[in-house]
Amino acid sequence: MAMQSRLRQARESLEEAKELLVQDAAVNFVMNSLYYAFLYALFGLLEARGISSAMQSTAIALFEQEYVATGRVERRYLDAIRKAFEIRPACHCEGKKNATVEDVEQLLPIADEFLDMAERLAA
Repeated sequence: MAMQSRLRQARESLEEAKELLVQDAAVNFVMNSLYYAFLYALFGLLEARGISSAMQSTAIALFEQEYVATGRVERRYLDAIRKAFEIRPACHCEGKKNATVEDVEQLLPIADEFLDMAERLAA
């Protein structure tokens, strides 16, 4: 999938997260959309370098290797992606962290900045 298409998916997910938050939707729905905003942009960045990964955890590790370790992307974005990955509503597993409104409010502006940064890298 082309980088621009992934970035469009990321923007749509981010806007959905913002709309859900305003509508007082369950925080897990908001967190899910927010997580995918990060993930689609991350996939786009990896695909732009000819890298694909079927597993989300592997894609995050590859992003760290290709972009963060090389200094192309700030570590704070990786930290935000990891936090979103950890608290996204993937399952009702025992011991799984639940997202809070505070988590969402902390991650939303970082996701916005991350997408802006990804768009600059794609240009």
